[in-house]
Amino acid sequence: MAEQEKKCPPKGSPAWMATFADLMSLLLVLFVLLLTFSEMNVIKYKQMAGAMRNAFGISKQDKLAGVIEIDGQMERKAARNISPTKTPVPTVSMDIPDTTDQEVFEIDPQESPEEQAADVENEVAKIIAEEAAEQGVEVEKDGNEVKIRFPSEIAFGSGSANVGSAFADLLDKLSEVIKKANGDVLVAGHTDNIPLGAGGPYRSNWELSAARATSVVHHFLNHTDIKADRLAVQGYGDSRPLVQNDTPENRARNRRVEITLVLGAKQIHSAPDVQNQLESVFGPRPDMGLK
Repeated sequence: MAEQEKKCPPKGSPAWMATFADLMSLLLVLFVLLLTFSEMNVIKYKQMAGAMRNAFGISKQDKLAGVIEIDGQMERKAARNISPTKTPVPTVSMDIPDTTDQEVFEIDPQESPEEQAADVENEVAKIIAEEAAEQGVEVEKDGNEVKIRFPSEIAFGSGSANVGSAFADLLDKLSEVIKKANGDVLVAGHTDNIPLGAGGPYRSNWELSAARATSVVHHFLNHTDIKADRLAVQGYGDSRPLVQNDTPENRARNRRVEITLVLGAKQIHSAPDVQNQLESVFGPRPDMGLK
């Protein structure tokens, strides 16, 4: 009896099993963590499941012609070979107001030319504030006229009459207002009193100012719907400065292009005005009368 007791194994699990159990627990935790950190590729999972099903010969499953799912659970199988019935689909009609044209600028033809000029001034000031803030562009009203003043630094290069891209964009923005402002559109160029250097494309500031005004008119004719019979070009050179040409700042202010919108009926510019400009440049016209 004593010999049989000696041959009985000790109570409890062997020591190596405790170590093995700890190792399995750690591996289980490791794989659980890996699974939580990973993202399941649904496409690859379906491909692998299909391959395993074909390899192990799993019985063919029913293929549903249509399934309705509610919260991810199949509700029922769709019946086969049943003629479909048309079920009316409820629709809700909503009238959405069109807001694209709510802020389109219009001029009331019943208003006086002075009132129309005030409306144009407000609309031009709004566009300038949005598109050319802090660039020195000015707008002012005088009776039935609205004058838009552009510094030449933002409109043209030094000694050039080519319209810059930023100035062209601003002219395009203002063209809709100019087109609706019935009346003449006078485009005038002005320079400072510094003569142009020899060898340039222009002989004098008169030609440069007229060329710049002409470039603006050409832009309107080529890129907008403003009619040609409304446009006029004026080149004043340095004959009409805003301030004295005694400082670089004042000379920069005098270099400008002005667009004057004359609201109301077309204005008839008298010949003496043109004659006065010619006489200011070339002197009095000689008396050509025959005695």
